[in-house]
Amino acid sequence: ELPVILLPLENDGAKLRVKVRRPASDMSLPVPVTVYAENGRVLAELQVNFSEEATEATAALDLPLELRNELGRVEVASRRTAAGVALVDEGTKRRPMGLITEGSPDSAQPFLDPLYYVDKAMQPFVEIRRGNIETLLKRDLAVLVFADKAPAKGTERQMVDRWIEAGGIALRFAGSHLAETEDDFSPVRLRRGERALSGILLWGDPARLAPFEDRSPFAGLTIPDDVTIKRQVLAEPSLDLTERSWAQLVDGTPLVTAEKRGKGWLVLVHTGGTPEWSSLPLS
Repeated sequence: ELPVILLPLENDGAKLRVKVRRPASDMSLPVPVTVYAENGRVLAELQVNFSEEATEATAALDLPLELRNELGRVEVASRRTAAGVALVDEGTKRRPMGLITEGSPDSAQPFLDPLYYVDKAMQPFVEIRRGNIETLLKRDLAVLVFADKAPAKGTERQMVDRWIEAGGIALRFAGSHLAETEDDFSPVRLRRGERALSGILLWGDPARLAPFEDRSPFAGLTIPDDVTIKRQVLAEPSLDLTERSWAQLVDGTPLVTAEKRGKGWLVLVHTGGTPEWSSLPLS
C-alpha cells in the first residue's frame, strides 16, 4: 500500500531521466508515467521497468525541443499520490541558442572557428543552431551570439533590434573588426583600437579579473586562477559605465558590459571568444 516515489527529473543532454523508486521489490510491474504540459495537455506516456530485486529504476524521456520547453509536471499514473508527482522548473528546459556563422564551418580545422569554444561550452545546456541572422530568427531563439562583426546596417540590423526589444539576448565578443571600426552595436561607447596588456614587445603581464559585484549576474562565482586577459577593447568613460559593467579587470576596466534594450539585452565581452586575446575560452 505504500506509494511509488517519482524523483525530480534529471538532465541528460538532449534527454531527461525519469527516476522512480518503489518501496518493495515484489510490487507489480511496470510503473506507468504521464508527462503533462503547463496547461495540462498530455505530452507523453512511458513505462518505467524495474529489474528483479531493484527498488529504483530510470527511463529516458526524449521530447522535441518545443515540447520539452512546455513541460509542467510528471506523474505516476497508477497509485496517484503526492509522492508520485514531480513538478518541472526552468532547469529542465533546453533553450535554443543561435551562433552566427559565415559560410560552412571547416570540419578539418574546427579550432579556427571563432565560435568553437562557445559551442563547446554551451552544448550540454542548450540546443545549438548555426546559420545567418535571417535563417536563425525564423525560429524562436533565447540567445544570439556574434563572434566579432555586428549585423549589417539596414534590414539585418532592424531584424536584430526588433528581436532584442521583444526579449532576446544578443551576446557579442570583441575582435580586430570591432577594434578597428566605428560600431554602435555595443552596450557602451568604445575607443578605437585594442589595448594590449601582454606581448613580445611589452613589459606588462596579462590582467586578471576583479571579484564580481553583487549586482552582476556572475555574483557568487569563484574566479579561476588560470583566467588572464592579454587584449581587450576599452570602453569610453561615462556616468553609467559602472552600472553597465557585469565584470571588470583588477584595474577597473570593463570586461563584460550589458545594456537593457526593451525586454532584451545586448551584452559585449570586451575580449575575444578564442584564446588569441585571453585564456578565458580555455578556462
